[in-house]
Amino acid sequence: MSQVSKKLYLSLIFILSIEAKSDSFNFNSYNNHGSIGLINTPSARFYDESVFGITVLDGEPDNKLTMTANPFDWLEASFFYTDIPDREQCRTNSENEEFCQGYKDKGFNLKIRLKQEGKLPAIAIGINDIGGTGLYGSEYIVASYGINKIDLSLGLGWGTLNGADSRLKNPFSYIDDSFNNRPDEKIGYVYDNKGGNFQAGRYFSGEDISPF
Repeated sequence: MSQVSKKLYLSLIFILSIEAKSDSFNFNSYNNHGSIGLINTPSARFYDESVFGITVLDGEPDNKLTMTANPFDWLEASFFYTDIPDREQCRTNSENEEFCQGYKDKGFNLKIRLKQEGKLPAIAIGINDIGGTGLYGSEYIVASYGINKIDLSLGLGWGTLNGADSRLKNPFSYIDDSFNNRPDEKIGYVYDNKGGNFQAGRYFSGEDISPF
């Protein structure tokens, strides 16, 4: 082994040997939806209580502003406001003049820790777009486990998180057949100008789910 290779090898061993504190600012960040995770997927990680964060997403197809709070170290709640320029909406004012702009939407997300990490992984459950139009409607159960400097997460997703090619049968359908039927999420202002609706029967329902 060359001197350079030996130094790289020893550096890698040193990095992997440092234990990461998984629920911290040093090793976690907000994802596109203002929840601790990666890109569009959540993890079972949380910040300390009283933490407040603001995230701004300038992406395709939407732009999003999210305000996230941790009132407790086991609870993460967020409010989002989004703009989708490509999904144009047009209205006519009292003078019969047409005004068009990108679609605007807002909603709430919630994540709750069910178990803190110990010998077994941390586990969290969450719902996105609570009472919204269903544009981002999704639910999930996710587990996270840290091994030295590596943090691993594995979850099951419903709704908009259910998009994998290989899907699994919804485990809640074994409890009650009603979980096989997911109400139509194409409701709300973007479709009928009436705003979002609270659909408790939508949560964790659908014939299949996706791992992420």
